[in-house]
Amino acid sequence: MKSLTRLGTGFAAALLEAWQELRIHKLRVLLSLVGVTIAVASLTTALAGAGMARQMMTENLESEGRPAMIVVYAFDPNSDGGPAGNAQIDEAFQKTSDRFKVEYTTMMGRNYEQTASAQGMSVDAEVMVVDPDYAPMHRLVVTEGRWLEAEDARNLAPAAVVDRNFMKELGLEGHRLPLTVDLMSNGKAVSVTVIGTTKGTSYGMGGRLWMLPATYEHWFGSQAPLNEVSYKLWVPIEGSEELAMHFGQQMQAELPGLTVDAHREDYLMWGADESLKMLTMVVAGIAIIILLLGSLSLLNVAMVTMKQRIREVGIRRSFGATTGRVFFSVMMESVVATAVAGGIGVLISVALVSNENLLNMVMATELDQMPAFPIGAALLGMGVSIAVGALTGVLPALVAARVKIVDAIRV
Repeated sequence: MKSLTRLGTGFAAALLEAWQELRIHKLRVLLSLVGVTIAVASLTTALAGAGMARQMMTENLESEGRPAMIVVYAFDPNSDGGPAGNAQIDEAFQKTSDRFKVEYTTMMGRNYEQTASAQGMSVDAEVMVVDPDYAPMHRLVVTEGRWLEAEDARNLAPAAVVDRNFMKELGLEGHRLPLTVDLMSNGKAVSVTVIGTTKGTSYGMGGRLWMLPATYEHWFGSQAPLNEVSYKLWVPIEGSEELAMHFGQQMQAELPGLTVDAHREDYLMWGADESLKMLTMVVAGIAIIILLLGSLSLLNVAMVTMKQRIREVGIRRSFGATTGRVFFSVMMESVVATAVAGGIGVLISVALVSNENLLNMVMATELDQMPAFPIGAALLGMGVSIAVGALTGVLPALVAARVKIVDAIRV
């Protein structure tokens, strides 16, 4: 117990002594630690920024379907048309989904031949016909208003959710919801109530509009049949390929005369993207080079300072300071200095990475789910700075430990 107390007291005394020496030589130390601070901030920001970039990439990829996503098509092998959708196929899909106890399912159909208009402006809109489960299955976040619900099919006017591009093209940005737009289909105009908006999701198009299948069938089905009809299931990743095969077989049995194709279709089935890891390694490598250059500057200052402190070390040795105590105290000066620099660098990194407006500007997009600052990146930054301080302090500490009392008196 006494030995532990003595060890703790000695360590605290060495820290205090190192801090006092840093205060005495603060100008030299400050100049030498600028590089270390910048390097630690760069290293930590690179690792944390990679997490943000991974989040952005994940959101973009999952907008097409969160893993594991099984896509089901039903079509007539004797017809030249594409995948079809009708009441019989809908019923077979729902029956098979219930049999396999799948919680999240949706039908998905498209139509590109409709024009939306409001306030004298018009835009060619992509109409997406989906079930309410489509939003969680595709990480679709409503920024204003609300998402579609099953009860909306009974509304007296068709309800729809649109994206930001749709609102922008019609000059409706900033308008309060709900609002009304006209949807033109084969010369027939229908007033549609917009109940919610999402961020921009349609690339190179005028806008996107989501509507329930029952709503679309009632108001537009006869004038504008759907294209590219498919059915989707969101299931656990483990065993999803086998589930897709069995699901297709069971649904095929419900639809004699039709061909059913069910397969997994999401970004994880092709493996993880390695490009982001390579980018992180490159940025981290550059930061480590900066860190080494900063440590060389710190080493240079420490060696010059130690040559001026030989008399001081000799006096400490004459009062009974052991070689180990002198070595440890001098090395701790570099450790404490780089730890302080590393702490400042981590704080700079946290301030940069946690700034949502700055991140959105750099990434040119908005994150639906802002991830927390990774603790691992902060701990790694601090650990690297302390390790560099220890390595940098070894050489000056060896010089100090070899100082003899006679040589110090002669100086």
